[in-house]
Amino acid sequence: MDDPVYFMLDVSPPDLLYLFMMVGKADDASAIAFNPAGITQIPGSSYMTGLTFIMPRGTVTEVGGSAVNLAEHTFIPPHFYYTRQMSDTVWFELGLMSRFGLGTDFPEDWFGRYNSYYANIQSVSLNPNIAWKATDDLSLSVGVEGIWFEYGSKKALNSAPTLTGAYLLGDDYSWGWNLGAHWKANDKVRVGFSYRSEIELTIEGNAEIYGTSGHVTRAHGDITLPEMFMGGVAVQVNDKTSVEVGAIYTGWSSYDEMVLVYEHFPLAASGEYVKATPKNYKNVWRYQLGIEYKKSPEWTWRFGYTYDQSPIPDDTIDYQLPMSDRHLLSVGFGYTKNDRTWDFAYTYLMADDRTIAGRPGSPDYIVDSTTSNMDANIFVVSYSVRF
Repeated sequence: MDDPVYFMLDVSPPDLLYLFMMVGKADDASAIAFNPAGITQIPGSSYMTGLTFIMPRGTVTEVGGSAVNLAEHTFIPPHFYYTRQMSDTVWFELGLMSRFGLGTDFPEDWFGRYNSYYANIQSVSLNPNIAWKATDDLSLSVGVEGIWFEYGSKKALNSAPTLTGAYLLGDDYSWGWNLGAHWKANDKVRVGFSYRSEIELTIEGNAEIYGTSGHVTRAHGDITLPEMFMGGVAVQVNDKTSVEVGAIYTGWSSYDEMVLVYEHFPLAASGEYVKATPKNYKNVWRYQLGIEYKKSPEWTWRFGYTYDQSPIPDDTIDYQLPMSDRHLLSVGFGYTKNDRTWDFAYTYLMADDRTIAGRPGSPDYIVDSTTSNMDANIFVVSYSVRF
C-alpha cells in the first residue's frame, strides 16, 4: 500500500497574490492568504472570489526503458475572501482557499505501478482573522485556520499472486493558527511578516485490497503539515511602479516518517498491519519577486518570478511526487471600474529535470529513472468589489 506524500503544492496557488507576492504590499482582500494584517489598508468592506486552473504535465523515463507521461488533468481550486472594517482600528476577515494539493496520474500498467499510479490530495481551509491597527503605521492580526484534508491513492501489488492492487481514501478535519504584522516604514516602503502554525492530522478511511475478491479494511495515519514563515518588503518606486521582494520558509522537516496502520490486512498474521516509511523531508525556502505597474486608474499590469526549492531528499523521493526545484514566471493584469475589479494572471511553472536512483529490494519499488518536462500552465481569474 502506498504512503501519502503531503506537500505545499505550488502549482495550486490560492489566488493572484501567490503569483506576485503580497506579504509587504498586502492591499487587497487576497492578502488574507499571506498577511492578513495588511487588510487594515482597505476601508469599508470588500470581497474577492475566483478560480485557478492548473494543468500539470511531465514524463518519467526508466533508464534503459520506456518513457511514460503523466495523464493530463485540469484542477480548479476556488478562492473567496471577505473583509469588513468594524471600527477605526479593527477589521474582520474571512478566507476560503486551498493551501495543500497533489495530483499525479500514470497508466495502470506503467513501470512504477508498484509504487504508485494515482495520487490525489485535496484540501480546503477556512481562515477567519481579526486585524488591529495599533498605530497609523503598524497593524497586527491573529487568525484560526480550520482545514479539511483528503488523500486518495492507487497502486499495484506484487506481494502475492492473489493480491493485485490497493486503493486508499481517507480524510480528516483539524485546525491551526496564524499571526501577521504590517508596517509602513515611510510613504514608499512597506514591510510585512506572517506566520502559519503546524497542523496535526489523523487521516482515516477505507483501504481496499484487490485480488480474487475485494477486501476492505479501515486504515489511519498521522501527519503534521508544516509551519510557514513569510516576509516581504514592498517599495513604491514611483507613482506608477511598485516592487516587492519576499521569501517563505517552510518547515517540512516535520514530515520525517509516515506510519500507516491497517486494522485487517490480507497475509498479516495478527490481522493488524503497520507500515512505517521514512520521508525525512527538509526545510526549504521560496524566493519571490513581484512588479506592479499602474498604467492608469483602470489598468494595472503585474509581473512575477519565483524560485521554489523541493523538500524531497534523493533517498526518499517516489512516484507520487517526482518533483524537483521549480521556477515560476508570471504575468497578469487587473481592470478596475467603479470599485469593481477583474484580475487575470498566467503562470508557467517549470521544474528542473531529476535523476531518481533505484532502490532494489525496498518496499517502494523505485527503479533507476529520470524526470523531464515537468511543468504546468496556471490560469487565475478573480472578481472583487469594495463597498
